[in-house]
Amino acid sequence: MLATGRWAAGCAPRLRACHHGWMKLVPTRRTDYAIQSLVYIANAPTSPVKANAVGEAMGIPTGFLQQVLREMLQAGLLTSRPGPSGGFSLARPAEEITVFQIVEAMEGPLRSTECALRGGPCHWVDVCALHRVWSAARDALCDRLDEATLATVAADDRALAEGALAVPVDSHRRPVRD
Repeated sequence: MLATGRWAAGCAPRLRACHHGWMKLVPTRRTDYAIQSLVYIANAPTSPVKANAVGEAMGIPTGFLQQVLREMLQAGLLTSRPGPSGGFSLARPAEEITVFQIVEAMEGPLRSTECALRGGPCHWVDVCALHRVWSAARDALCDRLDEATLATVAADDRALAEGALAVPVDSHRRPVRD
């Protein structure tokens, strides 16, 4: 079996160290599970895919998986078909689903109007000193997530599992043992 979606805990990109440790820029566990589930479904040889197959393959607790799948159905990322031959399928081709859409479906809007320093809105008259830098960094992240498709992530996952893609040195991906 491919290692598809079996991501090690702590696969988060790490930013610059400070005296408090590392600042983590990572999605929540529910977003992690959503991406793992969608990658598994995108890479599945047949469709629809049963929820229990996703949960078992990805190691996602059943209750949590049901919540995540329900949210992805509501966001229009998945469709479901009931019955013995039913399960979950992508609502549209993986090439048309972006990582940005997945993250926003699970986390809410990423292009927040909240001030990076003070909380609340950053007003034009009372804009904070960090506004331009923080807004540019946030916009760059959102743009990159919007460029990345589920198809690309699923292909990278397959290539990593098959050893056809080098594991980046800053990765925490561990080999899967069957």
